[in-house]
Amino acid sequence: MSYNRQNQDDSDDFLVLRIFQAIGMSVFILTGIPGNFLVCYLVRRTRRLRTVTNLIISNLAVADLGMCLFNIPVSLVTVILDKFALTDVVCRIAGFTNALFLFEALWSLALVSISRYWCIVEPGKFSSIFTRRRTMAMITATWVLSLLCSLPPLFGWSFYGFIVGKSTCYFKLSQNLPYTITLAVVVFILPYILITVPYYRTFRFIRGHSRTMSIRGVSSSLRKTHRPTFQDFKVTKLLLVVVCVFVACLTPHIVVNLLNGFGIIQSIPRILDAITTFLTFLSSSCNPFIYGLMNKKFRKGFRAVLCAPCQKCAKVKQSKLERRISRETTRNLSSRSRSSHRREWRIVTEAGPPIIYESSV
Repeated sequence: MSYNRQNQDDSDDFLVLRIFQAIGMSVFILTGIPGNFLVCYLVRRTRRLRTVTNLIISNLAVADLGMCLFNIPVSLVTVILDKFALTDVVCRIAGFTNALFLFEALWSLALVSISRYWCIVEPGKFSSIFTRRRTMAMITATWVLSLLCSLPPLFGWSFYGFIVGKSTCYFKLSQNLPYTITLAVVVFILPYILITVPYYRTFRFIRGHSRTMSIRGVSSSLRKTHRPTFQDFKVTKLLLVVVCVFVACLTPHIVVNLLNGFGIIQSIPRILDAITTFLTFLSSSCNPFIYGLMNKKFRKGFRAVLCAPCQKCAKVKQSKLERRISRETTRNLSSRSRSSHRREWRIVTEAGPPIIYESSV
C-alpha cells in the first residue's frame, strides 16, 4: 500500500515538473526565436552595428536560434506526450543538432573573450588581427570544430539516444569513454580556459587603467593613440554579462553529464537532469534581452523594428488627417473667396454706372 502511494507521489511530482517544463519551453520558443532573429537582422541591416564584435554576437545568435527552432520544440512535444513519439532518424538528427548548436555557442563565447582581450589590452593589433575577413574565417573554424565534435555518434563512436530527463535525444557518454574524454577536453576544458583567462586579464587591465584616467578623458585623445575607448569598456562589460549568464546556465549541464559519462554518477536523477537541460534552453533565449537592456544601439534597433507597424499606422492616420484638413481649408477658402467676390461686385454695381473714358488716338 505504501509502495503504491509512493509511486503515485512520484508521478504527481513528475507531472508538476512536466507542466513547468512545458510552460518554460513555450516561453523560450516565443521569445528566443524572434529575439535572436532580430539580433541577426539588425547586425545585417544596420550600418552602425556591422562591427567585428557584432559579427561574433550574431553568430552566437544563430546558434541560439537553431536551438530554439530545432531542439526546444522537439523537447516540448516530448514533455507534453511524456514519450518520444518521433522516429529514430529524427532522434539522431535532434541529438546531432543539439550537440552542434551547444558546442558552437561555447566556441563563439570563447571567440568573444579572445577578441575583447585584443581590443582592450592590445588595441593597436586588434584591427590587424580581427579584420572582417579573418573574423569570418574564425567563425567558420568554430563551426567546423563543432561539427567534427558532433558527427562521431552518427558513425558509431558513441550514439544518440532518447533520455527521459532531458526530454530529447542526447549522446550516451557512458557508452564510450574515449569520446567522453575527447568532449571533456575539446568542448569543456579548452573553451572554458579560453573564456576565463582572457576575460580575467582584460578586467585586470581595466581595473588598473581606470585608476589613472577619468571617463571624460577617454573619448577623443585616446582614439588617436590606438587605446581602448569608453565604448569599448561598455561593450566588454556587456559581453561579460552574456558570458557569465551562459556559463552559469551551461556549467551544471556539462558537469552532470561528464560525471555520468565517467561513471562517477551512475544515474542522473530525473529532476536534476530536467533542471540542467532547462537552464541550457534558458541560455539560448535570454541573450537578446541582455543586448536590449545594456546596449543602446541594439535597444534603438529593437525599438525601431518593433514599433515600425505602430509608426506606420500613425503616419497613415496623420496623412489622412492632413488631407482632410487641407480639403476643408481649401473648401473654406474657396467659399470665402466667392462671398468676397460677390461683395465686391455689389459695391461696384451700387456705385453707379460705369464711367467711360475716351482716348484720343
